[in-house]
Amino acid sequence: MVSKKSSKDRSYELKKLKAECVAEENNRYNISQAKRKTGSGEVPTGNTGLKTTKSEVFIFLVGPEDTTKPIQEQFKSTRSYKKTKSFVDAASAKNFLDVSKFPNNSIIILILVTPDFTKEEDLQKELNVISQIKAEDPSMDIMLLTSEQVSSGTVDFVVQRSSEAFGKIITNITWAIREQDRIRRQVESKQFIKMAIIVFVSFFVFIFALDFITGMMDTNPNPSGVLGIVPIPHE
Repeated sequence: MVSKKSSKDRSYELKKLKAECVAEENNRYNISQAKRKTGSGEVPTGNTGLKTTKSEVFIFLVGPEDTTKPIQEQFKSTRSYKKTKSFVDAASAKNFLDVSKFPNNSIIILILVTPDFTKEEDLQKELNVISQIKAEDPSMDIMLLTSEQVSSGTVDFVVQRSSEAFGKIITNITWAIREQDRIRRQVESKQFIKMAIIVFVSFFVFIFALDFITGMMDTNPNPSGVLGIVPIPHE
């Protein structure tokens, strides 16, 4: 006989699953932010002043120049994402990311652009390097613009080449930025609460210690601390 789970049990499982997802999101965010602060080379200014986030957003294009250049020109015509940087291949992008130091709370979106009729082994080679980038910087959003049918867990978004491709790229970027900003606020809120608890506890420890020490120094028959909140032993 199969036992049915109560609504209370299901609610508990959903809350547990949600907590695990939040913890994983926060962990990926912290790993990425730590990685981005270890570089020595400063990066060009990213996109700022966005309505969706107060973070600086960096958009990197990876692929042969004849495939990335037209897209860069399209980005220049947008209101929010005018600044981009391109690399001829994934290895060049990884070398740049490995030595670059990014501002606090930066958001990075990497777009891999493949030429038409890309050989499967060539694409896989690029995806292998992209997966290394993703492993070191797990909160980075990876997008693939391609003419081929691709199914890969390495990338977060796959956009097929068409007359509507650039619009889909912008939609995905906007969604990714909002998600990353949500996670940033989630992490900052947790850090704030943690710091508030530490300050709160430290304050009361200080108050009690001050009261006890001043009470022990009191030479009156009935000694009392400066605040009179801690019982002072006396003869």
